[in-house]
Amino acid sequence: MFGKFLIVCFLACSPLMAQQEPSFDMEAMEVMLDAEVNGYRTFKYAIKNIGPEAVPAGKYRVFLKVNGKMISFDTKTSSMKPGQSVVYTSGERFRANQPGKKLKYTLIISSKDANKRNNKLKGVIVL
Repeated sequence: MFGKFLIVCFLACSPLMAQQEPSFDMEAMEVMLDAEVNGYRTFKYAIKNIGPEAVPAGKYRVFLKVNGKMISFDTKTSSMKPGQSVVYTSGERFRANQPGKKLKYTLIISSKDANKRNNKLKGVIVL
């Protein structure tokens, strides 16, 4: 009886085990400040598909936090071919005339990709 139970469990679980891990791999590449316009600057940030397969549209989301505050989130994302990069621009602006002010950022990609270790990038930009 117990043996039949194990066989049934194995057969029921097999389709789940047969599912492959995604072979696309998103990487948080770079965060930078755009040139000053009318006394303000905005953040630009780049992500890249470094995996061997295309990333389907809508299979990832991108978030940017500055000084602990979420300033940008991109949830309607496009597909990305292998090797393709996408650059996003934040909607929030920062006054440019604050010499020495530190802006601590965290760029986060939310995705079920092959390597989650490269989905986050942290750093500091000084105005």
